[in-house]
Amino acid sequence: MTLSMWQGAEQEFATGSLPIELFDALGSKGVFVHKPDDGIPRAFLRNGGLCYIHSNLFEVCTPECRTPMEVVAYDKACEAYARLASWSFEERTGQRIHFYKTNLARDPKGEVPYTTVGSHENYLVERSSYLDNLDLLIPYMILRQVFVGAGGYVDGKYMVSPRTIFPKKIFSETSTDYPILSTRDESHAGEKYTRAHIVNGEGARSDYTTFLKHGVTTYVLKAIEMGYLESVPEIAEPINSNREISLNLEGDWTVPLKAGGEMGVIDYINAYYLDPIERLFYAEASSEEDRRALSEVKWVLDKLEQGLIESLDTSIEWVIKKKLAENVGAYNLEGGMKKGEARTTLLNQYMAVTDPLFDELVEERKVKALISEKVVEKSFLNPPVDSRGVLRVALAGEFRDSIKSISWAYIKLQPKIRYQPIEFNELDGWTAKKVNGVLDQVRSYL
Repeated sequence: MTLSMWQGAEQEFATGSLPIELFDALGSKGVFVHKPDDGIPRAFLRNGGLCYIHSNLFEVCTPECRTPMEVVAYDKACEAYARLASWSFEERTGQRIHFYKTNLARDPKGEVPYTTVGSHENYLVERSSYLDNLDLLIPYMILRQVFVGAGGYVDGKYMVSPRTIFPKKIFSETSTDYPILSTRDESHAGEKYTRAHIVNGEGARSDYTTFLKHGVTTYVLKAIEMGYLESVPEIAEPINSNREISLNLEGDWTVPLKAGGEMGVIDYINAYYLDPIERLFYAEASSEEDRRALSEVKWVLDKLEQGLIESLDTSIEWVIKKKLAENVGAYNLEGGMKKGEARTTLLNQYMAVTDPLFDELVEERKVKALISEKVVEKSFLNPPVDSRGVLRVALAGEFRDSIKSISWAYIKLQPKIRYQPIEFNELDGWTAKKVNGVLDQVRSYL
């Protein structure tokens, strides 16, 4: 039994204006393999991912990835597509528009103080074991912010996880409820599976943070699926506890328990999540990457427990950004700014994938990098090997004029050729032989 799990990320980039024009600018660079003719700004990319405009936001999705480190690489490729859109738009118009990997923004309509911009996570899980055990995930989703929070200011206060201001419900199918767990059932993989869909996640520039986020979440889901994680204490007032943790920057986090009393956040994670994961690793075939993720998160939690938060200022996103904000005077920003304005400007530069600050911090070893530029370039150009993304790109390349639309798990040919969609729900084993089998099937209809 492998611990790999099909997963991916969707990143909403804040641009402030002209998202459709930016989408068209990206398309002019030849990276769209299929764009439907219905006028909707939505296109599959040459690496098997997807770019589209949703609620005036420029969104880029990774293709289906097998491992957390693969997600890190393709998440960086999403940033590269955003940069290309910005550069292409500037070539066309002379106007530069930045792409921000932020997690909330001021509402342009002024109807509410903040509007949501963020990152969604997707994990393919077995339907029955997942839906029967949703309650086991809720504490983890609340507590994990201490090592995966993106950090940022809300109304002048720095928070570990700014998006904790949004959730209205614990469970909901409606994304505007910003639930802690979405119950929308859309697996793109057949009836056996469903999707663990985390709509209130946060995008991070830090490779290390993204690696831990996808790694530990994968192992928690696997531990539940395989019976190693069977019970956890219920947290009292989970939505309020979520926010209270985020406002505490000292590291002495506790949560109230529904059964009475309270428990330290680090103690809870270690006892009820990492212990089952260690038993899972002992019994099953964990990889070197799996063991690295577990080792790293244990190191991070140990530093947090000791109160050594500053030792994580090259690794964990919320700590990196907190240090930047505290040392804003070391950066040559425009004169005349008040301190709060200067902090906001500096963090915006960090979050802008079109600004050089983040890369400069990596070069100066002030931010830890896990992925090389060579790996990012490969992930920008190609789908994951033997993945379903390979099939989509091959179909789009050979049958461009015969395809009406492509989705994650099917294609529709032009109605005069074939009315019924051709489905490919399986995610595993898309070898050249298997891909050619589907291509031959489509050829038979032409």
